[in-house]
Amino acid sequence: MRDPQARLELGVGVVHRLLYEEMPANHPLYGKHARIWANEGMLISFDWLDQRCLCSPRIPFVTSPEEWCGAQLFDAACLTLDLLERANGVDADLKDASAWNVIFDGCKPVFCDLTSLEPMRTHAWWAAGQFVRHFISPLWLARTTGMESRDVFRMFREGAQPEFVRETLGWRRFLSRCWPLVVDGNSQSADSGQLGPAHVRTPIYRRRLITSLRWMLDSVRPLSKCSTLWSRYTSDRNHYSAIALKEKREQVAQWLVRLCPSWSLDLGCNSGEFSQLALDVGSKVIALDGDHDAVQSMYLQRRNNLALFPVLARLDDIHSGRGWGGEEHPGLMQRLQSCADVVLMLALLHHLAVSAAVSLENVAHFAAACSRRWLIVEWLAPTDSQLLQLCAQRCRNADDFSLDKQRQAFLSAGFKLQEEISLSGGHRILALLEKCN
Repeated sequence: MRDPQARLELGVGVVHRLLYEEMPANHPLYGKHARIWANEGMLISFDWLDQRCLCSPRIPFVTSPEEWCGAQLFDAACLTLDLLERANGVDADLKDASAWNVIFDGCKPVFCDLTSLEPMRTHAWWAAGQFVRHFISPLWLARTTGMESRDVFRMFREGAQPEFVRETLGWRRFLSRCWPLVVDGNSQSADSGQLGPAHVRTPIYRRRLITSLRWMLDSVRPLSKCSTLWSRYTSDRNHYSAIALKEKREQVAQWLVRLCPSWSLDLGCNSGEFSQLALDVGSKVIALDGDHDAVQSMYLQRRNNLALFPVLARLDDIHSGRGWGGEEHPGLMQRLQSCADVVLMLALLHHLAVSAAVSLENVAHFAAACSRRWLIVEWLAPTDSQLLQLCAQRCRNADDFSLDKQRQAFLSAGFKLQEEISLSGGHRILALLEKCN
């Protein structure tokens, strides 16, 4: 929307980029190298329909930096530098280094801003400051504080300004090799591409700049850790017997084989255990969870998987659209609307209804809004240990969440019950529901 060179038109499965003026004859998009980068998956593939229209495939589900784990932001940063380095090698350049220029096709980052490519004009990289704000600084803050990198983008669409980084890190900034990036007076130089004396802005200067940025980026590489309860969930489930867990996996797998969904939505996916069952039947999977380490663990295990679309977001605090008029980047609920043939809502309902105090009716209507047809849901009896524990912590009455009330909430939301099985132990029920119309 903010591209001064073109505007976008979104079609069914395609994106048209309509240029206001024809590109110069030496533009890299006319050359073979851009085709090579597209074939390698670094750059979104494209075709020229005419001299003012570029056509690209539309990624079916797009996430934004505020929905990425740290490892995704790091991979997007590496892709940006890789493409920059390749472009520089053929006298081309990137005029932007925004995190919003990268989208994930499943778990694979792709640079989508075609008009960011341009002929090389100067060896000073004007987008260096933007690269720091969008990639290095958010990852630095996440590495040093309790903040997550996505929190930066929830607060600031344009990344972390040097002043914010200085104030947040305080004296700790001097313990990092990135500290020169936030020294007073350096931010203006970075924004103008002048991360070095003017007289050395030569080809070797650009190569050294990229090397320095990689060196700093590597120092803030996200740690591969599973420090939260939900990231360790699959190995720490004392509320399930081994038999009940085996029954649950087998029944969900059996239903998925029968339904054969093109798209699945796994709400509260943790580290992707049941998302994998959907992937195994050939489904594309939108896997959503609010726990950073759980989503990051899932992403790292399935890097470059084109069928898995991780989403880091809290269901009880879904963000709306971003950018001008709130319409540049659609809100998450807009993207989840009727997004999947089958929705998985396993071991989640009690957390939303009790911990987040969302009514059963609202949860059921949310599931109906996301599903095109099917829902696989797990209901907990009031005698379940997890439900009793949550109710005790929140001073709630477990009888308010009886199986009949849970069942009726989903029937009232427009579902009909197709099948229901009780897991061993008698405290949990798996249900397959279908939308009435």
